Amino acid sequence: MRFRVLGHACLEVTSNSKQLLCDPWLVGSAYWRSWWNYPPVPDGLVDTLKPDFVYLTHMHWDHFHGPTLRRLGLGVHMLVPKTPDRRIYEDLKAMGCTWITELVHGQPYQIDRNFRITSYQFGHFPDSVLVIEADGKTILNANDCKIMGRPLKQLLQRHPKIDFVLRSHSSANNRLCFEIIDRGGAHIDNPEKYSAEFVDFARAVRARYAIPFASNNCYLHPETEKFNRYLNLGIDVKRYFEAHGITQPECVVCAPGDGWDDDTGFTLTDKDWYTNIDEHLKRYKEAKSDALMESAKKEARAVLTENIVARYTSGLLSGTPFFLRRLFRGKPITLIAHSEACDTAYELDIHGRTWRKIETWSDDENPIQIHASADVFIMCIKQVNWNSLGISKRVRYRVKNDDKKIVAYFTELNDLFDCEVLPLSKSLNPRFVAVWLRRWRELVLYLRIAADLGRGRDFVYRNYLPFIPPARSALR
Repeated sequence: MRFRVLGHACLEVTSNSKQLLCDPWLVGSAYWRSWWNYPPVPDGLVDTLKPDFVYLTHMHWDHFHGPTLRRLGLGVHMLVPKTPDRRIYEDLKAMGCTWITELVHGQPYQIDRNFRITSYQFGHFPDSVLVIEADGKTILNANDCKIMGRPLKQLLQRHPKIDFVLRSHSSANNRLCFEIIDRGGAHIDNPEKYSAEFVDFARAVRARYAIPFASNNCYLHPETEKFNRYLNLGIDVKRYFEAHGITQPECVVCAPGDGWDDDTGFTLTDKDWYTNIDEHLKRYKEAKSDALMESAKKEARAVLTENIVARYTSGLLSGTPFFLRRLFRGKPITLIAHSEACDTAYELDIHGRTWRKIETWSDDENPIQIHASADVFIMCIKQVNWNSLGISKRVRYRVKNDDKKIVAYFTELNDLFDCEVLPLSKSLNPRFVAVWLRRWRELVLYLRIAADLGRGRDFVYRNYLPFIPPARSALR
């Protein structure tokens, strides 16, 4: 068996001449020119790959990357988690993929002799972990999935010996995108906490090697390059291991092309991508200037029109149940779409199920504002993919401190439409029930978390992991 890390969250595993590729994003950018692989993926790498199978953990664009999948060929056998909805499956079909298999939660799938995989789904926004067993070695590709509690215990009971664990370790969320009106300044994130969570998980699963993964990206778009100061790259995770005296598991940083072979062990690049990272990023942006400029020209012409907003709000307002609409009582949300052509703004009263275009806006009259490029809003609506808005970081939430929770409600509400929980007519079906029955342990976990929150306990991820004695101060 051998494996290679090919990019941000792309893993190639080969055994018995069969090749499995996970989450290939190997060309271009993701999230409207915001995210780019870092270290960069070598040009032309994608054209050298001939995978027998491609597994997609979930529908985020840095994992489900359409341009890369088309380059690999739409006839490749696609493997996807069988989630309560059919969103990933249907999106692949719409792309033209001809061979798609849904993997049932916890049910092994044989790739070849001595080579099998098992998908474990987790999260109300569909995500998954993939356990890869080949030639006596076990890889736990946790990727972005924050599996914990009984679902993780089930996985470890079935796969007690983890040789390699790969997991994310950075901020793929909207926390840095807030402008707090009454407090002054933006929300500040702490990258080190993501390293601590990585350590918690790697130690909890008792892996032999821990590979920082699915966070190997940078920001080159003018709106988001300021967030490069908050990058928590693989080298930062390794430094965290060293600073806290953690030697088990061993942390191994892999750049594109690095990996493991059963005969030779790890093969790692000699190139230093991290010491002069500002200079590397400067040259990287210069190399991608044509793509960034072409995208900017396209966005300059975009206008978020009333017809497009009507298309969005008709489904949102009619499909949101009353018990959820109550969360927005007296809290209208203003979408402000920017472009060189013109700026437009729309006020959404989700509780009252109405919306209107407004000509002017202010912090006093519109205390909950969401600012983004008109083209970005249009793509969120047309592709029913609002979840990508916060991940892209090409958004500004201008709110009072007490109203941050309204933005969270709005984000979660759109997520429910993205993954087809809402409208309820899409989720009240036998498939939805059957999938969740197989994942009953997860429902028990949610009840436990709810009970803990009800007792006034803050949510702390490590509290729901198998206990591992800390190494020095590693898990404080």
